[in-house]
Amino acid sequence: MENNALVQTEAWIIALLLFALMIISSFIGQKTGNYIKNKRPPKEKSTETSTLIALLFFLLAFTFGMSSDRYNSRRQIVVEEANDIGTAILRSDLYPDSTRALFRKDFKDYVEARISYYEVGPNLKGILKADSLSQVISGKLWKRACDLSKDSNNLAATQQMIPALNTMIDITTTRLSGEKGKVPQSILIMLFFLSMITAFYGGYSDGRNGRIDWLVQIGFCMLVSLVILFTLDLDRPRRGFVNLDGPNQTIIDLRKNFN
Repeated sequence: MENNALVQTEAWIIALLLFALMIISSFIGQKTGNYIKNKRPPKEKSTETSTLIALLFFLLAFTFGMSSDRYNSRRQIVVEEANDIGTAILRSDLYPDSTRALFRKDFKDYVEARISYYEVGPNLKGILKADSLSQVISGKLWKRACDLSKDSNNLAATQQMIPALNTMIDITTTRLSGEKGKVPQSILIMLFFLSMITAFYGGYSDGRNGRIDWLVQIGFCMLVSLVILFTLDLDRPRRGFVNLDGPNQTIIDLRKNFN
């Protein structure tokens, strides 16, 4: 997982900072436009910002769509993992009572490890520690199932348990990989710079035309900052306004299997 300043900084702080920088860029643009107007009055109204605004909105829509798709994918993976664990737990009932008890004990530990994986939040060390513990327990479950498969009396149970364990183990890798996948930092940086450049030329254009409507300019900067805020928030499901608390509840509910 990435561990850089942009990822570690809260989304609302980034959005607030961007809003302030866009307002400053607009003010500098207005002063520049006024200066050039006094030196060389324009023959007609300036409209050079329309292309920049169109490009900015296109990039905002593209980035928001990318974050939204990743969020939906992560959400589906969490629910799928809960289903896979639940299936494996139920298939332990195919074994004799003594073996079933051993399986269920390890499955209980495994469920707690996966719940811990969610509850540690954005703590990178905690995430890796919980994932490592999950692998240790799943390896123990796999070894037991493989050892039992050598007994012909467990043929039917083995044919059901091995595929279920294999799917349960694989989904953890898919989930971890999904959390690592984020909107490329280069796209976000380009988006930030384009937002400030567009704000600058908006102020510049209005300055050359002789007036600037600050209500419109502030509204534009606020709108762009809010879109970026929710774009970042969707890309960070472990913290923020939009999270995976609902889907993760399906894994927490697996505790009911051991009551």
